[in-house]
Amino acid sequence: MKEIYARSRQNRTPRSKKATAARRDMSKQAPEWARKYLEENCNYDSSSILELLRDLDARQRKTLKSCAIAVLADKRLRRNENLRNGAVRLIVALLPETFAIFERLLSDSISPFWYDVHFIAFNSLERSNLSKTDQGQVLALVERYLVYARSEAGFAAWKAGDMLGDEWYAPETAEILERLLSSARYVAGRNAALHGIQHAINEVTPSEKERLLSLVRKVASEDPSAAVRSYATYTLTDGGCSKAARG
Repeated sequence: MKEIYARSRQNRTPRSKKATAARRDMSKQAPEWARKYLEENCNYDSSSILELLRDLDARQRKTLKSCAIAVLADKRLRRNENLRNGAVRLIVALLPETFAIFERLLSDSISPFWYDVHFIAFNSLERSNLSKTDQGQVLALVERYLVYARSEAGFAAWKAGDMLGDEWYAPETAEILERLLSSARYVAGRNAALHGIQHAINEVTPSEKERLLSLVRKVASEDPSAAVRSYATYTLTDGGCSKAARG
């Protein structure tokens, strides 16, 4: 037994060497120039990022994408807010190429700052940069996100509802919000839908407005959660972003 233990000790890589190797690997995946690039562009919208990417060659763009993925997978690098936000914004700007990565980000509610990642992701989405088919994929993903959203941390779910009712408003997004009033399993998702309706209600025709308000009244009286009933009542009394609730 002692001999086995001694051999295992000999085969171990010292911690300092492991740390050095890890740093070396990270430097390859996320070189300094790429990290600086992401940090500098952390507040840019998708259209601006795509414009900047045109000045880079294919190898540089591939390195930036790999860097963004590495940053979001590394707990230490994730703590840098500008770097984290720049990585998320790049992933969103590269849709639909990065759709699988985008989907994984939204399914992660464990990693550090997951709620900030989700908020920035929803905030960065630009409908005009995507084809009709790709828009449909994004909307399906956002709807599924809110159906299962358990937490209101970081206003991430709120921003998803805000996006559906405001920046991405269209008849199909209003239909999604309507469905979510009953299909969202938790308070976070149903309140997010109500917030989206506060925006959508300012865009629709009088008859559509009345139909939406009728649904909100039903939520205000029948939803099993007191918090959701209260927020629905708030919406009906011209609360939040609704300008037309009293009409």
